[in-house]
Amino acid sequence: MYFTENDIASFADVELKLIKTEIKGNLFIITLNRPEKRNAFTPTMVHEIAFALAYANSQSDVWCVLLEAEGPVFCAGMDLNVFQNPTLDISNDKLPEPAMEITLGDAFKSLLKPCIAKVKGDVLAGGFLLIGGCTFVVGTEEVGFSLPEVKRGIFPLQVMASLLKIMPQRKVLEMCILGKKYSAHEAHALGLVTHLSTADKIDSDTDELIQTILAGSPFAIKKGIEAYQNLATIAENEQHQYLINLLQEIRSSADAQEGILAFKQKRPPVWQNS
Repeated sequence: MYFTENDIASFADVELKLIKTEIKGNLFIITLNRPEKRNAFTPTMVHEIAFALAYANSQSDVWCVLLEAEGPVFCAGMDLNVFQNPTLDISNDKLPEPAMEITLGDAFKSLLKPCIAKVKGDVLAGGFLLIGGCTFVVGTEEVGFSLPEVKRGIFPLQVMASLLKIMPQRKVLEMCILGKKYSAHEAHALGLVTHLSTADKIDSDTDELIQTILAGSPFAIKKGIEAYQNLATIAENEQHQYLINLLQEIRSSADAQEGILAFKQKRPPVWQNS
Protein backbone atom coordinates (compact mmCIF):
# COMPACT_ATOMS: atom_id res chain seq x y z
CA MET A 1 0.00 0.00 0.00
CA TYR A 2 2.69 2.47 1.04
CA PHE A 3 5.86 0.76 -0.17
CA THR A 4 7.00 -1.07 -3.29
CA GLU A 5 8.52 -4.56 -3.32
CA ASN A 6 11.93 -2.98 -3.86
CA ASP A 7 11.38 -0.73 -0.85
CA ILE A 8 10.49 -3.70 1.35
CA ALA A 9 13.47 -5.69 0.06
CA SER A 10 15.72 -3.01 1.55
CA PHE A 11 14.30 -3.41 5.06
CA ALA A 12 17.37 -5.15 6.49
CA ASP A 13 19.57 -2.27 5.34
CA VAL A 14 17.51 0.46 7.01
CA GLU A 15 18.50 1.48 10.53
CA LEU A 16 15.34 2.19 12.53
CA LYS A 17 15.70 4.95 15.11
CA LEU A 18 12.44 5.02 17.09
CA ILE A 19 11.38 1.37 17.04
CA LYS A 20 13.20 -1.95 17.26
CA THR A 21 12.40 -5.13 15.34
CA GLU A 22 13.37 -8.76 15.81
CA ILE A 23 12.44 -12.11 14.27
CA LYS A 24 12.11 -15.16 16.54
CA GLY A 25 11.15 -18.17 14.47
CA ASN A 26 7.82 -17.30 12.85
CA LEU A 27 7.25 -14.32 15.16
CA PHE A 28 8.08 -10.73 14.15
CA ILE A 29 8.47 -8.36 17.10
CA ILE A 30 8.05 -4.58 16.88
CA THR A 31 9.08 -2.63 19.98
CA LEU A 32 8.22 1.04 20.46
CA ASN A 33 11.51 2.56 21.58
CA ARG A 34 10.93 6.13 22.70
CA PRO A 35 10.40 5.58 26.45
CA GLU A 36 11.77 9.00 27.41
CA LYS A 37 8.78 10.52 25.58
CA ARG A 38 6.31 7.87 26.79
CA ASN A 39 6.51 6.32 23.30
CA ALA A 40 4.55 9.24 21.84
CA PHE A 41 4.80 8.82 18.11
CA THR A 42 6.16 11.29 15.58
CA PRO A 43 5.88 11.28 11.77
CA THR A 44 9.18 9.38 11.60
CA MET A 45 7.98 6.82 14.14
CA VAL A 46 4.72 6.31 12.21
CA HIS A 47 6.79 5.87 9.04
CA GLU A 48 8.98 3.25 10.74
CA ILE A 49 6.00 1.34 12.15
CA ALA A 50 4.28 1.24 8.75
CA PHE A 51 7.52 0.09 7.10
CA ALA A 52 7.98 -2.69 9.66
CA LEU A 53 4.36 -3.85 9.24
CA ALA A 54 4.74 -3.90 5.44
CA TYR A 55 7.89 -5.99 5.80
CA ALA A 56 6.22 -8.44 8.19
CA ASN A 57 3.27 -8.78 5.84
CA SER A 58 5.55 -9.58 2.91
CA GLN A 59 7.53 -12.36 4.61
CA SER A 60 6.11 -15.86 4.20
CA ASP A 61 8.01 -17.10 7.25
CA VAL A 62 6.40 -14.46 9.49
CA TRP A 63 3.13 -15.88 10.78
CA CYS A 64 2.43 -13.57 13.72
CA VAL A 65 3.40 -10.05 14.83
CA LEU A 66 3.97 -8.89 18.41
CA LEU A 67 3.81 -5.19 19.30
CA GLU A 68 5.32 -4.14 22.62
CA ALA A 69 6.92 -1.06 24.16
CA GLU A 70 9.93 0.01 26.21
CA GLY A 71 9.32 1.95 29.41
CA PRO A 72 6.38 2.37 31.80
CA VAL A 73 3.92 3.80 29.23
CA PHE A 74 2.84 1.76 26.21
CA CYS A 75 2.03 4.82 24.09
CA ALA A 76 0.91 8.36 24.88
CA GLY A 77 -0.38 9.02 21.36
CA MET A 78 1.04 11.60 19.02
CA ASP A 79 3.80 13.94 20.17
CA LEU A 80 1.95 17.24 19.88
CA ASN A 81 5.16 19.27 20.11
CA VAL A 82 6.65 17.47 17.12
CA PHE A 83 3.46 17.57 15.06
CA GLN A 84 3.24 21.32 15.63
CA ASN A 85 6.96 21.79 14.94
CA PRO A 86 8.23 19.01 12.62
CA THR A 87 11.81 20.22 12.97
CA LEU A 88 11.82 18.61 16.44
CA ASP A 89 11.37 15.16 14.90
CA ILE A 90 14.28 12.74 14.51
CA SER A 91 14.70 12.29 10.76
CA ASN A 92 15.52 8.98 9.13
CA ASP A 93 16.72 9.53 5.59
CA LYS A 94 17.17 5.79 5.04
CA LEU A 95 13.41 5.16 5.05
CA PRO A 96 11.86 4.69 1.60
CA GLU A 97 9.41 7.37 0.51
CA PRO A 98 5.81 6.17 0.94
CA ALA A 99 3.41 6.24 -2.01
CA MET A 100 0.97 8.37 0.02
CA GLU A 101 0.57 9.88 3.46
CA ILE A 102 0.72 7.15 6.10
CA THR A 103 -2.05 6.61 8.62
CA LEU A 104 -1.62 4.05 11.38
CA GLY A 105 -5.16 2.74 10.93
CA ASP A 106 -4.54 1.84 7.29
CA ALA A 107 -1.04 0.52 8.02
CA PHE A 108 -2.46 -2.05 10.44
CA LYS A 109 -5.41 -2.83 8.18
CA SER A 110 -2.94 -3.82 5.45
CA LEU A 111 -1.39 -6.47 7.73
CA LEU A 112 -3.01 -9.82 6.88
CA LYS A 113 -1.49 -11.64 9.83
CA PRO A 114 -2.46 -11.88 13.52
CA CYS A 115 -0.99 -9.06 15.57
CA ILE A 116 -0.76 -9.05 19.37
CA ALA A 117 -0.26 -5.95 21.51
CA LYS A 118 1.46 -6.70 24.82
CA VAL A 119 0.38 -3.78 27.01
CA LYS A 120 2.30 -3.31 30.25
CA GLY A 121 1.71 0.44 30.56
CA ASP A 122 -1.03 2.99 30.02
CA VAL A 123 -2.44 3.72 26.57
CA LEU A 124 -3.49 7.29 25.82
CA ALA A 125 -4.92 9.23 22.89
CA GLY A 126 -3.54 8.09 19.52
CA GLY A 127 -1.99 5.06 21.20
CA PHE A 128 -5.46 3.54 20.73
CA LEU A 129 -4.68 3.37 17.00
CA LEU A 130 -1.96 0.83 17.78
CA ILE A 131 -4.02 -1.45 19.99
CA GLY A 132 -7.09 -0.90 17.82
CA GLY A 133 -5.16 -2.19 14.83
CA CYS A 134 -4.10 -5.40 16.59
CA THR A 135 -6.02 -8.67 16.54
CA PHE A 136 -5.39 -9.33 20.23
CA VAL A 137 -4.55 -7.05 23.15
CA VAL A 138 -3.02 -8.61 26.25
CA GLY A 139 -2.98 -6.11 29.11
CA THR A 140 -2.15 -6.20 32.80
CA GLU A 141 -4.82 -5.37 35.35
CA GLU A 142 -2.92 -2.25 36.38
CA VAL A 143 -2.91 -0.40 33.05
CA GLY A 144 -5.31 2.39 32.17
CA PHE A 145 -6.82 3.62 28.92
CA SER A 146 -7.89 7.19 28.21
CA LEU A 147 -8.69 9.59 25.38
CA PRO A 148 -7.98 13.06 26.85
CA GLU A 149 -8.05 14.92 23.52
CA VAL A 150 -11.20 16.94 24.26
CA LYS A 151 -9.44 18.41 27.29
CA ARG A 152 -6.89 19.85 24.87
CA GLY A 153 -9.42 21.17 22.36
CA ILE A 154 -9.08 18.18 20.00
CA PHE A 155 -11.35 15.22 19.16
CA PRO A 156 -9.93 11.70 18.57
CA LEU A 157 -11.48 11.24 15.13
CA GLN A 158 -9.15 8.54 13.78
CA VAL A 159 -9.32 6.64 17.06
CA MET A 160 -13.12 6.82 16.93
CA ALA A 161 -13.08 5.16 13.51
CA SER A 162 -10.91 2.33 14.83
CA LEU A 163 -12.97 1.85 18.00
CA LEU A 164 -16.28 1.68 16.12
CA LYS A 165 -15.09 -1.66 14.70
CA ILE A 166 -14.48 -2.99 18.21
CA MET A 167 -16.85 -1.41 20.72
CA PRO A 168 -20.55 -0.40 20.96
CA GLN A 169 -21.16 2.95 19.27
CA ARG A 170 -22.43 4.80 22.33
CA LYS A 171 -19.51 3.58 24.43
CA VAL A 172 -17.11 4.85 21.76
CA LEU A 173 -18.68 8.31 21.95
CA GLU A 174 -18.65 8.16 25.75
CA MET A 175 -14.95 7.38 25.80
CA CYS A 176 -14.18 10.14 23.27
CA ILE A 177 -16.34 12.80 24.95
CA LEU A 178 -15.67 12.20 28.66
CA GLY A 179 -11.92 11.82 28.31
CA LYS A 180 -11.77 9.85 31.56
CA LYS A 181 -9.44 6.98 32.45
CA TYR A 182 -10.81 3.46 32.04
CA SER A 183 -9.37 0.52 33.95
CA ALA A 184 -8.10 -2.61 32.25
CA HIS A 185 -11.18 -4.46 33.55
CA GLU A 186 -13.48 -1.85 31.98
CA ALA A 187 -11.50 -2.01 28.72
CA HIS A 188 -11.81 -5.80 28.77
CA ALA A 189 -15.58 -5.61 29.27
CA LEU A 190 -15.78 -3.24 26.28
CA GLY A 191 -13.74 -5.57 24.05
CA LEU A 192 -10.77 -3.21 23.79
CA VAL A 193 -8.58 -5.64 25.75
CA THR A 194 -8.98 -9.27 24.68
CA HIS A 195 -6.88 -10.93 27.40
CA LEU A 196 -6.44 -9.72 30.99
CA SER A 197 -3.21 -10.66 32.73
CA THR A 198 -0.97 -9.57 35.59
CA ALA A 199 2.46 -7.94 35.68
CA ASP A 200 4.15 -11.22 36.62
CA LYS A 201 2.25 -13.35 34.10
CA ILE A 202 1.84 -11.19 31.01
CA ASP A 203 4.99 -12.49 29.32
CA SER A 204 4.00 -16.14 29.77
CA ASP A 205 0.36 -15.45 28.90
CA THR A 206 1.42 -13.67 25.70
CA ASP A 207 3.82 -16.48 24.80
CA GLU A 208 1.02 -19.01 25.28
CA LEU A 209 -1.24 -16.99 22.97
CA ILE A 210 1.53 -16.79 20.36
CA GLN A 211 2.07 -20.54 20.44
CA THR A 212 -1.66 -21.13 20.07
CA ILE A 213 -1.73 -18.91 16.98
CA LEU A 214 1.37 -20.53 15.49
CA ALA A 215 -0.20 -23.98 15.92
CA GLY A 216 -2.85 -23.05 13.33
CA SER A 217 -2.35 -22.91 9.57
CA PRO A 218 -0.76 -19.55 8.70
CA PHE A 219 -2.21 -19.76 5.18
CA ALA A 220 -5.75 -20.35 6.44
CA ILE A 221 -5.42 -17.57 9.02
CA LYS A 222 -4.07 -15.12 6.43
CA LYS A 223 -6.99 -15.90 4.10
CA GLY A 224 -9.44 -15.56 6.97
CA ILE A 225 -8.12 -12.12 7.89
CA GLU A 226 -8.20 -11.16 4.22
CA ALA A 227 -11.88 -12.13 4.08
CA TYR A 228 -12.57 -10.24 7.30
CA GLN A 229 -11.04 -7.09 5.82
CA ASN A 230 -12.75 -7.45 2.42
CA LEU A 231 -16.30 -8.27 3.49
CA ALA A 232 -17.14 -4.66 4.29
CA THR A 233 -16.41 -3.69 0.67
CA ILE A 234 -18.41 -6.49 -0.96
CA ALA A 235 -22.13 -6.20 -1.68
CA GLU A 236 -24.20 -8.35 0.68
CA ASN A 237 -25.65 -10.43 -2.17
CA GLU A 238 -22.11 -11.23 -3.37
CA GLN A 239 -20.52 -12.08 -0.01
CA HIS A 240 -21.40 -15.78 0.16
CA GLN A 241 -20.10 -16.49 -3.33
CA TYR A 242 -16.89 -14.65 -2.48
CA LEU A 243 -16.51 -16.76 0.67
CA ILE A 244 -17.24 -20.01 -1.17
CA ASN A 245 -14.55 -19.21 -3.74
CA LEU A 246 -12.06 -18.31 -1.01
CA LEU A 247 -12.88 -21.47 0.93
CA GLN A 248 -12.18 -23.54 -2.17
CA GLU A 249 -8.78 -21.85 -2.44
CA ILE A 250 -8.04 -22.70 1.19
CA ARG A 251 -9.20 -26.31 0.76
CA SER A 252 -6.86 -26.70 -2.21
CA SER A 253 -3.86 -25.35 -0.31
CA ALA A 254 -0.84 -27.35 0.82
CA ASP A 255 -1.66 -26.45 4.42
CA ALA A 256 -5.17 -27.93 4.13
CA GLN A 257 -3.77 -31.16 2.71
CA GLU A 258 -1.15 -31.29 5.45
CA GLY A 259 -3.71 -30.54 8.15
CA ILE A 260 -5.97 -33.41 7.07
CA LEU A 261 -3.04 -35.82 6.76
CA ALA A 262 -1.65 -34.83 10.18
CA PHE A 263 -5.09 -35.33 11.74
CA LYS A 264 -5.34 -38.85 10.26
CA GLN A 265 -1.80 -39.69 11.36
CA LYS A 266 -2.40 -38.20 14.83
CA ARG A 267 0.64 -35.90 14.70
CA PRO A 268 1.23 -32.14 14.75
CA PRO A 269 1.01 -30.60 11.27
CA VAL A 270 4.07 -29.10 9.58
CA TRP A 271 2.75 -25.95 7.93
CA GLN A 272 4.12 -24.61 4.63
CA ASN A 273 2.08 -21.39 4.59
CA SER A 274 0.93 -22.19 1.05
